[in-house]
Amino acid sequence: MDTPTYIELKAREQVFEVVQASLIPKFWVFALCTIWTVLPFFFLFPLWRQGTWGVALFFLWLLSGIVLLWRQYLTWARTVFLVTDMRVIDYDQRGFFHRVVTEARYESIDEVSVQVKGIVPTLFRYGTLRLKLHGAAADIEIERVKKPAHLADVINDLRTQSRQTPQPPQTSHAVT
Repeated sequence: MDTPTYIELKAREQVFEVVQASLIPKFWVFALCTIWTVLPFFFLFPLWRQGTWGVALFFLWLLSGIVLLWRQYLTWARTVFLVTDMRVIDYDQRGFFHRVVTEARYESIDEVSVQVKGIVPTLFRYGTLRLKLHGAAADIEIERVKKPAHLADVINDLRTQSRQTPQPPQTSHAVT
């Protein structure tokens, strides 16, 4: 998967992994939204016989189904987790106009843990990835991640590399 265009990367930052949530847990939500969108067609003739208000009700029902379906797709498609060579980025789209972006450098990650709970997540290999951060920073939790153990290994390898790489010395610029 390519890097999403709506996420800004730093200069010379390389993306190693772009992960989206699994669609399996959202199957029933998409199915119900699809049924809601298709359902007005079953009442097409009875509604249209009622005149103007019946036609208006049909199109309102259809429009609400399309909006619900689009919202579900948008929240799934624009919720991504990126692993780069410098940091991890959790881009969480929660609605049309609500998004939460959390990023953490590898030096600030204390612990990486994986939880796979239940029969369906075990069969379809998805679970929850948790990143515990230093101090009072909010922990990052990514739910319904495909192959979370592989992702945890990649993050742990990058954490190890970031701790072994010597940091360039900080230079102060004195004004004279």
